[in-house]
Amino acid sequence: MKSCCLVVIGHVDHGKTTLVHALTAVRTDRLPEEKARGLSIIPGYAYRNYEQGTVDFVDAPGHEDFIQAMVAGASGAQAVLLVVSATDGIQAQTHEHLAIAQQLGITRAVIAVTKAELACPADLQSCIAELAATLAGTPFSDASITICSAHSGQGISDLEVSLQNLLTNIPEPAGPRMPMLPIDRVFSVAGRGTIITGTLLGGDLSADMEVILHPKGQRATLRGLQCRGVARSGVASGTRVAVNLRGIAVDDIARGDVLCAAGQGAASMCMDVLLTPLPEVLKPIKHMEKVRVLLGTSHEVATVHLLARPQAGLAQLRFARAVCGYEGQRAILRRLSPPETIAGAEILDTHATATRTGDKVRQTLLDAITTRSPAEIAHSLCQRDGGTASLVEVARLSRQAEAEVRDNLRTSFVDVALTSAAPRQIIKGAKQAVIDALEDYHRRYPLHPRAQRAVTALHDVSPILMTYVLEALQREDQIHVHPAGLALSGHNPLSHLTLPQQNRMDEIEARISHHCMTNPPLLEGGADPDLLVLLLDTGRVITLHNIALKQTLLFHRDSLMAAAEQLRIAFPPPQDFTTSQARTTLATTRKVIVPVLEYFDKCGLAVRIDDIRQMTDVIPVPPSAASC
Repeated sequence: MKSCCLVVIGHVDHGKTTLVHALTAVRTDRLPEEKARGLSIIPGYAYRNYEQGTVDFVDAPGHEDFIQAMVAGASGAQAVLLVVSATDGIQAQTHEHLAIAQQLGITRAVIAVTKAELACPADLQSCIAELAATLAGTPFSDASITICSAHSGQGISDLEVSLQNLLTNIPEPAGPRMPMLPIDRVFSVAGRGTIITGTLLGGDLSADMEVILHPKGQRATLRGLQCRGVARSGVASGTRVAVNLRGIAVDDIARGDVLCAAGQGAASMCMDVLLTPLPEVLKPIKHMEKVRVLLGTSHEVATVHLLARPQAGLAQLRFARAVCGYEGQRAILRRLSPPETIAGAEILDTHATATRTGDKVRQTLLDAITTRSPAEIAHSLCQRDGGTASLVEVARLSRQAEAEVRDNLRTSFVDVALTSAAPRQIIKGAKQAVIDALEDYHRRYPLHPRAQRAVTALHDVSPILMTYVLEALQREDQIHVHPAGLALSGHNPLSHLTLPQQNRMDEIEARISHHCMTNPPLLEGGADPDLLVLLLDTGRVITLHNIALKQTLLFHRDSLMAAAEQLRIAFPPPQDFTTSQARTTLATTRKVIVPVLEYFDKCGLAVRIDDIRQMTDVIPVPPSAASC
């Protein structure tokens, strides 16, 4: 069954509460002060069932001192019931309430001209003409106008017909993609505990959900749900609901807090918005001006940072304390002193980071967010984040499901990580940039087996995209990726050796081999470092580290394999031997034998148990440069 949350607005003492009572038989004034003064101070609630569905009435205070309460009452409303007294006509709060309703994104309305029994026909005609002129050019210009009297019952049945017509054409409630409940009342009931109420936004709420209360991040569980006095297992978006909470005290919750499903929603100190100043406000919003932001059922002080001065438009709201909202939510800005409604605001990014005026990259992103185009938003995020866009962030900013976003981006974007995508053109350009960098490096240093990763680092490319590009180039066999660096697949440094260089490399190899296990040279210093690197890269020469002496020694691989075979002959497996016995067998020094035996351990040629070793049956295959 359909439901519609209808906020009842209008000037003070124009008969809103009396009219709601005539429609629902419920007196919405609950506070003793409200009853004594005949003046609504906080929103009141009632409902009426019709054949087409249910109308939830939120009776908003009409006095100018209670605008905060009026905006809180309108949070989540899908339409307005504008009440205008036939005897007084349109007054100041009528205009302000209409302006606020429009800024909150409400586009449907029913108009009731009350106190008809007190007005003469001329006054009624004048009131209707004034209403038509006031509503012209607003979303409410075609709203039905009913002349009625809550006391005599005149026109009440006609008003109910208008409400039923509204139910048949009510739009889907706007809101986030998750269940979110801005809290407007908090109280306790004996035997039940903590109760909160509000108008549910976004997704449905079920009784088995784990929930969290923002901005404090307090966790709680649902003990029960109630809608219009009836216990429910679930409640649909757009409905007034009372939630019984377990695990949290009344004093830990404040009006203006927001209940969300666990793991969803978050509080923020900084939000990017699109401001719409009210045309009748004479004093424009200033950069760095402090204002009161009415958001949902909360009201918080924030500093306005205009991103494109001097005109108010794109701006940041930097709050004094964290608040919870969602992309697309509407807010009202009021001056602190004297109190005055000055603008509406549409939230573009609830999790903004502080930026400076004139930040073009940020402005481009915000312009894209206003279009709600996933592709435009993704491209703007790529500009900001080194070529990649978070699909989660694109979904949040475009107000679409992640699956929809992926489908939208499929033609021009590629997934480069689990939740990140990059444009095909950017990937293509990054690949070519890596190839170009390696070609240049190999041209300048032809004898180097590979370039260090820093050579191909692209400073304007994110690490996520860089990892994807290198893995893609490796899969395509365009480059070889090695822990020590990168090289083009076709690069062979040995082919660039001149005859003198080849001869010199043979001499270096022979010298290292000649020293065998007696006095291996140190890696440090020495001539022809490029040739030594080539020998190391081919695996013909191997470096071993003597940790105790902090030295790196050079060994020829054939010498090491011969030493392993010599130990296997001297100590056939599974015969034990000590380090000292191995040193004696190989006629070497402790400086040499310790790193050699540790090398054998790593390669599986030997097994160490405490201070004893055994050679294995592993056939000593000459290792490559990357072995062990």
